[in-house]
Amino acid sequence: MAGTHLTITVDADEVLAAHSRQALPETGPLMPRLGEYLQRSTQQRFKSQTAPDGTPWAPLTERYAKRKKQNKDKILTLRGYLRRYIHYQVQDDHTVEVGSNQKYAAIHQYGGSIAQAPQSRKMRFRKEGGRVSFAGRRHKNAQERWVTRGAYQIEIPARPYLGVSAGDETEIREIIRDWLSGRSNG
Repeated sequence: MAGTHLTITVDADEVLAAHSRQALPETGPLMPRLGEYLQRSTQQRFKSQTAPDGTPWAPLTERYAKRKKQNKDKILTLRGYLRRYIHYQVQDDHTVEVGSNQKYAAIHQYGGSIAQAPQSRKMRFRKEGGRVSFAGRRHKNAQERWVTRGAYQIEIPARPYLGVSAGDETEIREIIRDWLSGRSNG
């Protein structure tokens, strides 16, 4: 899975040692159940706006918050693509990965710096009501001029959404107990 992900591996030796007297079913059916739970739990963090350890995500910068047009009060949500593209993938009978294949997923999980190269291009402007704004090709009275900006860095703070919280650990144990007792074997 490209982007960023979290891998959960169930140590079969631990499970076998704990239940050495029982005949255990294959762990294959367990992995999708764990994946579904962790996918839902991760998507839920976008509503609570918190990291797996319970700390709130870093707030939006004032500048970005002013120009953000949709979901103004939600961090990591402009149109909801990152949340919607959280998926799980069963790797084998003991491993499930949960993550996103979006190319920007890792920078939001871990934070970092994005270098912007200098740019120079021809822009179209128009005057309307004493204000200057960008103009498209359709605007007949637009003025064209070259605009240049220097190189700069964008700093993205880490806003971890992948991970296993204390509540997740409890629920994972419960899912495994249900699977061991045969209550959710399908």
